[in-house]
Order: sequence, then C-alpha cells, then structure tokens
Amino acid sequence: MVFETEIEGFITAIQRERFVEIENLRKIFKEMKKDIATNKEDLTCDIDRPDKECLKSNVVAVDGSSYQEQYDSISINIATAYIYSNNEGKEKYLPNIKIVPPYYASLINSVDMKTLEYKIVLDLLKDGIIERPDLILLDGSMCFPDEALSYHLENVPLMRKSYEEHKSTVNEFYELILKKDIPTVAISKDPTANRYFVSLYKSTRSPSPNDEIDSWGSLGSNLMKNIGKKGMYNFISENSFIKKLMRDDSFKRTKYLEITRALRNEIPAEMLRGEICGFYMKTVREQRPFFVEIPSKFMGRVDEITRILSAFSYYSLRPGYPFPLYAAHKKVELKKKYCRNIATILRNIASKEFKGDYTLIFEEKFHDRL
Repeated sequence: MVFETEIEGFITAIQRERFVEIENLRKIFKEMKKDIATNKEDLTCDIDRPDKECLKSNVVAVDGSSYQEQYDSISINIATAYIYSNNEGKEKYLPNIKIVPPYYASLINSVDMKTLEYKIVLDLLKDGIIERPDLILLDGSMCFPDEALSYHLENVPLMRKSYEEHKSTVNEFYELILKKDIPTVAISKDPTANRYFVSLYKSTRSPSPNDEIDSWGSLGSNLMKNIGKKGMYNFISENSFIKKLMRDDSFKRTKYLEITRALRNEIPAEMLRGEICGFYMKTVREQRPFFVEIPSKFMGRVDEITRILSAFSYYSLRPGYPFPLYAAHKKVELKKKYCRNIATILRNIASKEFKGDYTLIFEEKFHDRL
C-alpha cells in the first residue's frame, strides 16, 4: 500500500507494530514472570558479600580498543591493549597499526585487538615483569572469535594472517595459565548472545559434568519449551530474562553451565573446547548483571573467584562492575582525535611516496557525488 504523505505511512506502520509485535512482546514478558517465579531457586545461588581484604589481591586486568578510517582502496586499522595491575609501574600498552583492504576491515581489527589483549599479558608473564596474579580479568568473551572466521580466510589473506596469529597467541596463553594454575576469567558487561539459554536447553538433553544445576527435573517444562529452538524467548536477548530474574537481588549469581556447546563452531583455544563455564553475576542491586566465563579447570575455585569479583565490583568507581577492568577500559580508550593524528601521519608519509596517485588510495569511502 502506497501513502500520499510520509507521516500517514508511519502512523499506519506504528499501529501495525503496536498490535502485532508489541503484543508478542507482552506475551513474552508475561511468560517470563511465570518462569522466573517457578525456576529462580534452581537457577540462582548466593555469592559472598564484599570483603575489603580481597582488594589486596594481585588482580591483573586487560582491555583493548580499536579505531579505523576507511577509504576507497584501504582501511587504516589502529588497535591497542592495556594491562592494569595494582603496581602502576607495571602497567603497559601494546599498540598495533595495520593497513588492510576495506572489506572485512572491522573484523580484522576486532581479531587484532583480541590478539593484543592476550599477547600483552602473555609476554609480561613470560618475562617475569608481573608477579603471579591471583586473578586475570579479560574483557569480552573467551569464545570470540570461533572458527566460523575460517570461511573467509581463503579470499582474504590478511584475515588468515590475523586469525593464525590470534590462534597461536591464544593457545600459548591458555597453555601457560593452565600449567601455572592462574585463575583467569572473561567478563562481558553487555552480552547479546543467548549462550546461557542455549546451554541450559542442551544440558537437559545431554548434561555436562561441568554443569552446576543439581536436578534438571526440577526445572519447569514450560521454561525448557520457551528457550528451545522454537521457543518464544528466541525473539529477544536472554539479557531481559536475566535482568528480570535478578532484578531485586544483590550478591547473587546464576548457576554455571558449560557454554561452548552453544557455539556453532570450535574456538581457537584447543584445550578449552568443551571446557568453558559461564554464569551471570550481580553485586549491586541497582546495576545490571555481567556475564563471567571461566575455564572449567578453575570451577573448583569458583567461590574464591566470585569473592574477589564481589569486592572489586562493590568497591568500584563504577559500582557493580570490577574496578580493574573499568580502569583498564578508561586507560586504553582510544580518542578519535588521537587516532586521527596517527592516521594523518601515515597519510603524510604516503603522500610523499605516491605523489599523484595519493588521492586514488586515500579518497573518502563515502561521498555523495561521482
């Protein structure tokens, strides 16, 4: 149907959404209330309240940041990683600058940034610059990237190079921390993948020894139906369910599940395939839960780990989120002006080398005329 005016068309579209999709959402959240009331006790458990003594723990946090400028022919990728520790003299940066084709540039940059995060802490541990930590905090997910990236490798040589470098670094990193028995966790403050839901659903059919839930029969069949492949919760992120599940709580976590079963492809860290557990955790009632991933080797120390996270999350400049990661994020945050200056230096060097051909390479990617 074609409308005479733009506003008339939008009013019709809004009404259609109101009576179809919004009604579906209303049904979903009604179901959530029932499922949460039935299953909360079986899905959650308490964690220790914050102990200031834990703030003396030797916690190392790693975060990365990336920036890119895209042109018609190339993309300038800039990535960096920063390691934060209690000893400011041991805080270090690790930068990376790469010129790549504009296609897949964002994905290459993301992989390079994750590689830097692993590499910086790996090098400092191997060189003995940082003492054996009580806990290593990584930002993001241990499960990124998975081997789905290999679908693009043949057509993009630079992607292959970035991925192979990442695979080598991440395997060396986890081999070291597992051998030295250094607890390591990865934290996602805004997870969007429904890994917990999918793992929960698959566990009812094939439980893992790395699952914490005692009795799958205690979980309501309605919940299992709703998180199944055709369940209504697939329409939204599991974040909504988890936030509602833990809305009135503090010092609480969900029970952990083995989460790599929720992936479609294997992860680069070979020794962690089928060996990563995940759970949501919350310390401050007014804040949202964050997602924690831990190699299953350290699950026997989950109370010790959550005790440290509880203290560093509660006594934080951003209450509810571990301070070391918050500090690392603020330190590593790449300012656009700073990165533009770096890109300008590269362009100035190129202008002398390419002379008249400079504009062919560095012409803006997006323009409104031919």
